[in-house]
Amino acid sequence: MLIAPLIKHVGGLPTVFGLSGYSGAGTLPATDPDGRPTTVPKVTPQSLKHGVKPYSLTDHIHEREAGFHLSDLLPSSASPLKVAFIPAVTPWFSGIISTASIPLNGNLTAREVIALFEEKYQGDKLVQIIKEVPQLPAIENKHTWTVGGFQVHSEGNRVVIVGGLDNLLKGAATQCMQNLNLALGYDEYAGIPIDPK
Repeated sequence: MLIAPLIKHVGGLPTVFGLSGYSGAGTLPATDPDGRPTTVPKVTPQSLKHGVKPYSLTDHIHEREAGFHLSDLLPSSASPLKVAFIPAVTPWFSGIISTASIPLNGNLTAREVIALFEEKYQGDKLVQIIKEVPQLPAIENKHTWTVGGFQVHSEGNRVVIVGGLDNLLKGAATQCMQNLNLALGYDEYAGIPIDPK
């Protein structure tokens, strides 16, 4: 979602640095004090010592997924698009904040970049486009994907954009509801609380 509106303007390898709450790291099987099966987080804030832990520094599965889906947006004669993705787990529970640095094949202004995002996501009730950089409180416990902080390098040939979502809602449950609704012929947003924009 961070790169798609700019697909015709990408002039090199986009790099995305993602910070994810520790709930995104998954769980491990465990036993509770009464001997019943349960799960525990793979990563905890205590194990992170209030810092962040980068992982899968190359060849993360999201690189291939993003490249595959973004390449579908290109003309069939174009070379497949590759994406570099560098994830890190954080001591907050849920929420993903991703920063994309995208080289451009020509100069754009920040206003032109914002216009491309507004055009691409026009009518999407679960996308919020803001001018400032999305912060964790704006994405936690929300059903939306929020994008903002649009900045273009002084030479005009690279844009940096920040996007965020709650990995347990828009990144999982909300997305699941959207897909089920569409598969079953319901309104895409049925059963999903929509925040006024």
